Amino acid sequence: MESRFSIIRENILLLVGTLVLLALYVISLDNYLLFHSFAEAFSLIVTSAIFMFSWNARRYLDNNYLLFIGIAFLFVACIDLLHMLAYQGMGVFSGYGTNLPTQLWVAGRLMQSLTLFIAPFFLGKKFKSQYIFITYAIITGLLLGSIFYWGVFPVSYVEGIGLTFFKRFSEYVIALIYLGATILLYQKREEFAPNVFRLLMGSMITAIIAELFFSSYVSVYSHANLIGHIFRIISFYLIYKAVIQTGLIKPYDILLRKFKQNQDVLWQHTVELRSRNDELDAFAHTVAHDLKNPLATIIITAQVLKDPELPEKDRQEFLRDLTGTAHEMNNIIDELLLLSETRDADVPVNGLDMGAIIAKAQQRLGDMIRTSHCQLTTPNRWPIGMGYAPWVEEVWVNYLSNGIKYGGSPPALELGATPLGDGKVRFWVRDNGQGLTSEQQSQLFKPFTQLSQVRATGHGLGLSIVQRIVDKLGGEVGVESEVGNGSVFFFILPGVELQKSEAEIREPALQVAHSSHSS
Repeated sequence: MESRFSIIRENILLLVGTLVLLALYVISLDNYLLFHSFAEAFSLIVTSAIFMFSWNARRYLDNNYLLFIGIAFLFVACIDLLHMLAYQGMGVFSGYGTNLPTQLWVAGRLMQSLTLFIAPFFLGKKFKSQYIFITYAIITGLLLGSIFYWGVFPVSYVEGIGLTFFKRFSEYVIALIYLGATILLYQKREEFAPNVFRLLMGSMITAIIAELFFSSYVSVYSHANLIGHIFRIISFYLIYKAVIQTGLIKPYDILLRKFKQNQDVLWQHTVELRSRNDELDAFAHTVAHDLKNPLATIIITAQVLKDPELPEKDRQEFLRDLTGTAHEMNNIIDELLLLSETRDADVPVNGLDMGAIIAKAQQRLGDMIRTSHCQLTTPNRWPIGMGYAPWVEEVWVNYLSNGIKYGGSPPALELGATPLGDGKVRFWVRDNGQGLTSEQQSQLFKPFTQLSQVRATGHGLGLSIVQRIVDKLGGEVGVESEVGNGSVFFFILPGVELQKSEAEIREPALQVAHSSHSS
């Protein structure tokens, strides 16, 4: 309904505009001087209004193109006012003849066309508006001085002969400058609202047509001069629509255009900020509970150890517990530091010797593997993934330690890798645990999340570190699980092509790394 109303309104405005132009044409037949005064007065109103709007809104305008032409149009209006007062028959400037208004006309059009040509270069750039104001004031003063004081401005009209070569040549140059301004405006079209861009383009094109008519008249009252002024009225009306009406009635098209273009980005930042806040809340929870509890244990144990009558055997047991608790706190702090490091650190990415990385992870988990009697099988050969070895080692340590803690009795873990069709490699570890529900799987990789139904120990940092590391390396993580049938934890990294068959990679020979039966 609103769109239909807009179409009706535009058609009414078009009809009114056509009637106004017809009325001006009729007036020109009877009194051309009155017609010329109306035409020039309209351009003065528009240029003055553009200046007033852009100057007063300069602190809020996001489009410096409009501010630049607004400042310049004030001085264009000054020259056009003098042109109107100097026109033949007005009687304001005696003794100058027709040459004076023609010179002022050329000066005004040169300033206007050059302004529109230069303005696109100010898009997206900051400038001191007062400097532009002073610059145009100086240029205007020099132009008027060359006409009124020094008399060095070229003659533009000779009575009885008509336009001089300079005047005709100037009109063609002005038309070419307008054409260049149109091309530059088109190249910068993304900086404008679509309706503003169309109106500005229309204003440029009608200005070019007007200049071509102004290059061909003999008498200042000729039909060519009349048609030129009509096209000039249309040109100024279109620029009025683009700047004033659009800027005041629909200010969001100009003042908030950048905001509209960045709405998705701002929303994404908001979501990320909320996610960060959730992480901070969870972090505070982890620090308050997972560090406070062992710290309380240390304090109580220290108080007990002060008892001089405590048996030596008990004292040694308490000291072992104290050391273990301190190691637990140290591990939590190390993982918090690693979680922070992986957010912002830039690390080198190289081809990974996954066999060597697995060996280091096994070495770090040696005591856990031995005491749990874990059976661990790995392939003889690994496809090469791309990553940062110390971080990928942390991924394996987290996956393996979880598999050992929450696997079967005894735990049995199988490691492997599968090249994917998109050039990436999927590394995985399969355990013989009780498996996870769909709801539990969706919570696994969230920072500081613990699954109370499954996890009796831990602080919810390990898998969130895995998630952040693999994301940073350009991969992805996941889990496939079924209650009662164990789980497969995997991570995908960018890979490189190996000089061997895919079958050789997909079906590696398995070797026993540690087995409860091999000791």
